[in-house]
Amino acid sequence: MGDLFNITAVMGIAAAITGLGGAWLTIRKVFKDLEKQRSHRDAAILQEAKEADALLKSRLENKIHELESQLKVFKEGNDKDLAHLKETYSSEIKFLGQKIEELRSEVRNQHSQLVQLLSKMLDKHD
Repeated sequence: MGDLFNITAVMGIAAAITGLGGAWLTIRKVFKDLEKQRSHRDAAILQEAKEADALLKSRLENKIHELESQLKVFKEGNDKDLAHLKETYSSEIKFLGQKIEELRSEVRNQHSQLVQLLSKMLDKHD
């Protein structure tokens, strides 16, 4: 009976070890599955972030290109406006220069006429 008790005890211990081993393996499998799910979820989140980043980068590059185009158009328009103003001011200055010369000539003529008139008056007075 001692042998039977030993075999029963060994079988009980073996069953307990097998049960603990099975529980251990089950727990490890659950944790591995959770780890796989977590890594898949992390990979999916990372992929979404990369796609969002690429989309944002593309939008920003398009906006930069658009702003550069607008800046180029603005510069061209500004250059044209400045050239037109320069031409306008140049012609206005030229016109004013001609007017000044005409006024000088007129003042000289009036001065010489005035001098002639004064000379005549002085001659008559003498």
